[in-house]
Amino acid sequence: MDRKYWETFYQTQNEDQKPSSFAKTVMETCVKPTQSLIELGCGNGRDAVFFANEGVMVTAIDQCENEIRFLQMRYRHLANCIFHSDDFSSLNDYKTPFDIVYSRFTLHSVSETEEQRTLLWTYRNLRAGGCLCIEVRGQKNEIYKLGDKVEGETDAYVYNNHYRRFLNFNKLCNSLVSLGFSLDFAAEEKGFAPFAGQNETFIRVIAKK
Repeated sequence: MDRKYWETFYQTQNEDQKPSSFAKTVMETCVKPTQSLIELGCGNGRDAVFFANEGVMVTAIDQCENEIRFLQMRYRHLANCIFHSDDFSSLNDYKTPFDIVYSRFTLHSVSETEEQRTLLWTYRNLRAGGCLCIEVRGQKNEIYKLGDKVEGETDAYVYNNHYRRFLNFNKLCNSLVSLGFSLDFAAEEKGFAPFAGQNETFIRVIAKK
């Protein structure tokens, strides 16, 4: 939805960066080396590369074609990390299911319809016992309702020149359970993603098939 915004943004974000705290938590609690992980919206690739360096077999998806081409060249030495340009909310099913589906700060970048499609795709493409790992902005986030409301959508706003939709925590959890997931961890609180002196409130969910 914000492809041009992100293509411009990532042009200034292509130096090596540390993995997110969420990626570290997922690696410590959910993932084993040699398992397969797909990242839905990999951005500048920092978490995908982190997982790959830990021995995980990574497929990293993002709609920004220029950034994907850059990552394909920069990390061509990582045989266990495949970067692919696609819309993560409209993926085809994979023949081989994944052990982990990883989505950090991406579900709030798509509409509610696209979110539901993504969650259904995730359930179909996870192995039995596999995990869906989500970190996302919700309605307790500090910038909720800032900016211009997006007409025809619920809880979606354009703020600082790009789109965000703020998820309802209980609705997200109920959607996952209705699909057949069990919730290993689910919370909406501060402390998950402090950045540049700010400590905003985010949703974090680990759901198991």
